[in-house]
Formats: sequence, structure tokens, C-alpha cells
Amino acid sequence: MIFKNKFILLIIFKIFLVCVGWIYFENKRVQHVVFEDTYYLLKKNTNQKHILKQLNLKKINIEYFNWRIISLMRDDQFVPKAGEYLIKKNYSIKDIQDIFQNGKTIVRSFQLIEGTTSHDLKKKLLENPYLSGKIKSLEEGIYKPDTYNFSYGFPRNKLLERMTLAQEKLIDNVWKHRPKNFIIKNKKELLILASIIQSETSDLNDSRIVASVFINRLENNMKLQSDVTLAYGLNINGQKITRNMLKSDNPFNTYYHKGLPPNPISYPGENALNSLKNIKKTDFFYFVSNGKGQHRFSKTYSLHKKNIKLWKNNIAKD
Repeated sequence: MIFKNKFILLIIFKIFLVCVGWIYFENKRVQHVVFEDTYYLLKKNTNQKHILKQLNLKKINIEYFNWRIISLMRDDQFVPKAGEYLIKKNYSIKDIQDIFQNGKTIVRSFQLIEGTTSHDLKKKLLENPYLSGKIKSLEEGIYKPDTYNFSYGFPRNKLLERMTLAQEKLIDNVWKHRPKNFIIKNKKELLILASIIQSETSDLNDSRIVASVFINRLENNMKLQSDVTLAYGLNINGQKITRNMLKSDNPFNTYYHKGLPPNPISYPGENALNSLKNIKKTDFFYFVSNGKGQHRFSKTYSLHKKNIKLWKNNIAKD
């Protein structure tokens, strides 16, 4: 009888210890251990002891025993994912384990600006410390200007693939709604012309009229005579073009060669491409900057020369 009572007391004592232990670790699980927002980079294959050592250096003090017991109390197997994390003020051990387990990393963004060239894009990609991997030479025009979100270590090539798919989708839509008897023969020519329009103007209304000018010139077998194509071919600022340069046989010199240049000269955005979706009908053949971010358009060369004079007067005033 005495032995039976001792056994019962032992069982009760063990249950008591389990309950006390459970209450202790449940409190530890939700107790605040972070006292200010803290940046933490969790690298691949970092073991949990080293994770805690790094967190302790950031004044997030967690005992390994408590960390391990709480990880075992989880419904799912705890497997922390690599990446950048913002561990917020008042986070508990459970909160930290949750973001590591679910991979709730910091979201970064990369912006490709309309009119950017492949040289500038490659430089910007390689200088971004949060992307990973090497890239080869880039093609002009094929990546869509936009803002792209990514997490730490995202491959540069994968980001370029996303940009390519986005641009292809936009081009397909524009090509699908092209006008009948379109002078532009294929999607590549569409992209080339859109890149020229993009380099001339970023304003939607203005770009639609610029598009009409280029279409009118192509339909009338006239040279495009675009400064931006020649500037691209010579790799110079468009304001530094000289009369001798206009006579060069550079393949991008649309003062010398008829038709479109051999490839795009920039990454055109939605405004430039959409300007070729529903072509605005005009009888303009010339345009020149109005000094305010848009252009003056004209039907005749004589009127065009007057507009050039106005443009020069504006420059002189500035």
C-alpha cells in the first residue's frame, strides 16, 4: 500500500514537472526577446547554434536549450531558410522561428528605367550587391522597363528572364492590335521603332505623334533622320552631333541609311510601345523639341526650319 501511494505521488510529481516545464517554455516561447528592429542576414547552411551566436551579437539573447525546445514544440519541422530578415521589435522566439521557417525575407526592388541601354543595365545589375550570379552581354530592347521585386541572392539571369517575359507579353499585345497594312513587318522592327520613339520622348501623347511622323516617313520612303539613332551608333551625346557625323555610313545613321537601324537602341516602355498600338493619323513629317519636354510638329520643311529657330531661341534664353 505504501509502495502504491509512493508510485501515485511520483506520477503526480512527474505530471507536475511536465506542467511546470510546459508553462515555462510556453512563456519563453512568446516572451519578447527583441528590443529594437534588427537586420539579420541568414546565410545558407548556417547551423542553429551559429544563428543564435550571431543573434546574440546583435543583442538578441536566446539560450540554445530554450531555442531547441521551442523548435520541437512547433507543429512543423523547423528548417530556417536563408535570406535577409528584419527581426522586429517585441518579437518572441516563436516569431523569429516563424519568419525563418516561412522565409519572410526583406523584399528588395530593381528598377529598369525607360530609355536605358544595355550597357547601363548591365552595369546596374552587376553593381547591385543583393543579386547573385554572372551575366553575359545583354541585348537591347528585349527587357521591359519596370520595377521588379526580389529577395537577397536572387540570380541576375532569373531577373532578366522575368524582364524578357514581361516585354514579350507587351510586344505581343501591341502586335496583335497593329493596324492593317502596317509598314512595320515584324515584332523585331516594332521593338526597334519603339526604342527610337522612347529615346525621343517619354510623354504618351507626344510619343503617339512622334510615332506617326516616323510611320509617315517610312511609308513615303523617306529617311528617318533621327539624332538619337546616330548618337547611339557613335556612343555620344545627341547634342554633340556634327555635320560631318551626319554623312557617316554608321549603320545607325538614319540620315545616311533609309529604313530602321539594325537593332533597338534602348529599352522602350509601355508608352513608346503603345504609341504603335493605335497609330495616330497625322500628316506630319518633321518634329523638333519645344524645350519643355515635348515637340513641335510640322508638315513641311519650311515650317520645320521655323520650329528649329524657335527651339534655338529657347536654348539661347535658357
